[in-house]
Amino acid sequence: MNQPLLSVSRHEEKYLLNPAEAVALRGMLDALLRRDRYSAGGAYFIRSLYFDTPENTDYEDKVLGVSERSKLRMRLYDPAGGQARLERKAKSGIYGHKTGLWLTRAEAEALIAGDDSPLCRQDTPAARRLWAAFRREWRRPAVLIDYERTAWALDFERVRLTIDEHVRAAKSSALFDPAVPMLGLHSGAMTILEVKYDRFLPGHLRAALSSFCAQPMSISKYAIAREMLY
Repeated sequence: MNQPLLSVSRHEEKYLLNPAEAVALRGMLDALLRRDRYSAGGAYFIRSLYFDTPENTDYEDKVLGVSERSKLRMRLYDPAGGQARLERKAKSGIYGHKTGLWLTRAEAEALIAGDDSPLCRQDTPAARRLWAAFRREWRRPAVLIDYERTAWALDFERVRLTIDEHVRAAKSSALFDPAVPMLGLHSGAMTILEVKYDRFLPGHLRAALSSFCAQPMSISKYAIAREMLY
């Protein structure tokens, strides 16, 4: 499937919220920002299938606090849909960079089964890098994670804030199965605020967030799911 490649690099901050904070923060963000086009009607569904090496390199790097690390995932927004997005997300301190490409359902299912030929057929730099991750690093499915996301956006500095709720996970590779049994992370009460921007966050947003959030935290849905399921 030849669609435009994804390449995004910017600051990233994460905060853990309790349910009351999430409700209050959602109201404040609705007053300050516009919801993005995906959240106009409310929260939307996200499912990610994470891949790791036989040595669990991505998980271990996160647990050990390695500053230069990455993770590989396949993401979709409708299990009944016909496509998924393969992404490699690299982290360097507070900066995050994401590169990826779109796959048809058949291509995604082939990769999940260990067949990397769909990437060989796409002669692009992103496809070659992702192919190397599968072939040389021997990556295989590790954890499936579902959650609901509400997002707000500001064109200035490409600001994007998201609240992720009802985070749940399964030790499964059934990316396109809508009925996969899931376990809730932190008994289903985990709520995560993510703040992303280019160079700086506008002062009025930083001031508003300070009343809800303390210091950014190193939070990983993938790492928490691994600890719960393995």
